[in-house]
Amino acid sequence: ARFIPSFARHRIAAAAAAAPRRAHASIMGSVFGKITEEQPEYAVVPSATGGTEYEVRKYAPCCVIETTYASARGMVRGDQGGSFMRLAGYIGVLRKPENEKKEKISMTAPVFMQPAESADATKFTMQFVLPKSKFPNGAADAPKPTDANVRVLDVGERWMAVRRFAGRMNEELIAKESAVLKSAIERDGLVRVVKHTDVAQYAGYNPPWTPGMMRTNEVMYEIVWPA
Repeated sequence: ARFIPSFARHRIAAAAAAAPRRAHASIMGSVFGKITEEQPEYAVVPSATGGTEYEVRKYAPCCVIETTYASARGMVRGDQGGSFMRLAGYIGVLRKPENEKKEKISMTAPVFMQPAESADATKFTMQFVLPKSKFPNGAADAPKPTDANVRVLDVGERWMAVRRFAGRMNEELIAKESAVLKSAIERDGLVRVVKHTDVAQYAGYNPPWTPGMMRTNEVMYEIVWPA
């Protein structure tokens, strides 16, 4: 597993063993790739020309929690396990919620990873989207983090070119799929908003126990739209 460190996986498994039947059904669904968590709102733009290679989505504004990590080995290697646990702590996964209201918050999908807005190519960010059903006004509604390394921020409306694929997440697979997406949107005359890096934003939808062939992954670039 890439997102959750081994000690956390053992604790999740122990909690699942003691969970009621409904939780077991949810876990079994996730083993087969079923995604039941709330997701950020978006609409697919039907006039986009991506064909089978990608689709263009218009994402509605949302609220995220975010933390930054450093990794000289790339976006999906290094400290992302610790970053996941910082964000999980805020919503109350495996511990008391680390926010000022001590409020437990439902997990959403996907988990986002992307290059940080920095000249340092070894800096990356991880984000959880907060459920809009609970916080309709975004950051104005969300409790403040008690961990100084976690930030709550609103993300505005944006257009994303998105490519979906299966497989166990690794640096090489993400680079391969990002290259396909980048080539396709350049062919179609779309302009990326962020041009200083070719590293795409990555979205992972599944827990660690979902087999690779049943996993839902995406790479995406924010684009200027209309093209």
